[in-house]
Amino acid sequence: MTTPSRVTCNGGRYHFSDDQETPDTINATWHFGDRGISFDGSSCLPRTHEHHAFVSFYGEKGVLALTGGGSYKIFDPNGKEISAVTGKLADLPHFENFTNAIRQGTPLNAEIEEGQKATLLCHLGNIAWRTGAVLSPNPRSGQLAAPADAAKLWSREYRPGWEPKV
Repeated sequence: MTTPSRVTCNGGRYHFSDDQETPDTINATWHFGDRGISFDGSSCLPRTHEHHAFVSFYGEKGVLALTGGGSYKIFDPNGKEISAVTGKLADLPHFENFTNAIRQGTPLNAEIEEGQKATLLCHLGNIAWRTGAVLSPNPRSGQLAAPADAAKLWSREYRPGWEPKV
């Protein structure tokens, strides 16, 4: 299943009172039947005293902890470090692959469909937060039919002549 069956998101703008439209403190969950994804974030309080990884992925067989700058560590389910890789952050190869795909027909390193799946989760989480609703996306399309205020955020209005053509 690539589309979640239920999406919830709670949080708020607790640190700054400004015009940003996304929460600075957030907890979002995406349910996929017998599996799920959760995201906890606090962008305005880095919590450096806790010594957490930049991003951690928790699975049945361990944890992948991205420590920043292209480096990561892998831990077994008991917290024992299995391996550590020191790398360097490098976006350039990704941009080169993308532009070479457009200009020269070079195959993409990652299919665009995979990026769409990740983007869909972000959009659904954002819509759940903005509406305060529990979302139940269509399992085939990922689109929303209800609640009405959530479905309204599914698309945007375009000026005449600027509508996307698919």
